[in-house]
Amino acid sequence: MTTPGGLAAGLAFLPVWLNDAKDSNALDTLLSAWVRASGWRAAGMVWPVDTNPGVQLIARPDGIERLAQIPPELPEVMKSLRTGSITVVWAVPGTSGRLYTLITPHGREPGVIWAERGPGEPWTEAERNYVKLAARLIERSPALAVHIGPVVDPERLQQRLTDASVIAGRMAHDFDNILTGIIGFADLSVPLLPAGSQQAKFVGEISKVGHRGIAFTQQLHQLNRSGQPRPQPASVAAAVAREEARIRTMVQSGVQVVSAIPSQLSAVAIDASPLGVVVGHLLDNAAEATPAHGRIIVSARLVELSPVDAKGYLGQVGPGPHIELTVQDSGPGIKSDVRAKLFADPFYTTKVRHRGLGLAIVYRAVCAHRGGVRIDQVAAPETGTIARIVLPPAAARPAVMPAVQTSPAASTIVI
Repeated sequence: MTTPGGLAAGLAFLPVWLNDAKDSNALDTLLSAWVRASGWRAAGMVWPVDTNPGVQLIARPDGIERLAQIPPELPEVMKSLRTGSITVVWAVPGTSGRLYTLITPHGREPGVIWAERGPGEPWTEAERNYVKLAARLIERSPALAVHIGPVVDPERLQQRLTDASVIAGRMAHDFDNILTGIIGFADLSVPLLPAGSQQAKFVGEISKVGHRGIAFTQQLHQLNRSGQPRPQPASVAAAVAREEARIRTMVQSGVQVVSAIPSQLSAVAIDASPLGVVVGHLLDNAAEATPAHGRIIVSARLVELSPVDAKGYLGQVGPGPHIELTVQDSGPGIKSDVRAKLFADPFYTTKVRHRGLGLAIVYRAVCAHRGGVRIDQVAAPETGTIARIVLPPAAARPAVMPAVQTSPAASTIVI
């Protein structure tokens, strides 16, 4: 590396990435300090903004520049990094080549960092490993979390939800007994009161409130049971068809529900009951977000996930064949600050009378079946939110079978 910094100074700087950071400029400051410590001419970070092309930060020893465009070579670089290359050196005039590597926090689209210095100093294997190590630390950096939102630790999230599910199961059982008594005695009281009287209306309201309470305790039961593996084969098409029929009464007038499920799509390695719960919660969210005359698009396909793709999902996803199910709404979209809290705060919700249990249930269910989930903003110029889950095909338990090529069959329902 060039002077005044060097490999030893760069290594000594790396723990600084893990320091607490709450200032919105912390990432800029750290990038510039990293360039000085490592003795480079410049370094940069390209971070996708949801599914849009992204923005680029360029750090130099004396400051930082924020650009609205990405490097022209990025598509080719990303292709190489996604298919197994740990680092890529891209020829740039007047330099020894721009050294790229991936940064991939769990549940997020991957970004890249790059380093650049003057000509005549080829990148050594030790320096490549140094940049790769730095990327792993930057993925966990509080400064990056300030920039893109909380970086979720899947193991910690899973433990928090597991602990909560135990309490939820016990509470649900007790409340079921209480609510059953309330509903039962309310229903027995109604015939004893004058028909249409104020007293009868009040008792009827008690019964309705009790039934709403039962619906809530059912979600608590789902949270408790969702972490139990039940890998019996189930049809995605069948689960989507059942849940589509259920939500027809929930969506606003004129809303289209469009589904594109390949007729020969492999079954997934999750029982029909938990699969239906997962699909149901995703469709409920989409129905609530979609305005009148909007559209909900449900699709599924067989995909081959690389290790980089797998890390982009929250859960227990490994590389290999998976069935990807997507539910896309045409609502206003999910705000960046809300999206950042969805899994960092497991029961976070912006909905009145909701408790944030839906996505927690979805996460536990897919995680228990070696799957994962990701929530993204629909790419501009369209608006909306797209929820993605991936699950291993039933054929992948215990062995991975060859991919089946199919053509999707689309159906449209107008409510």
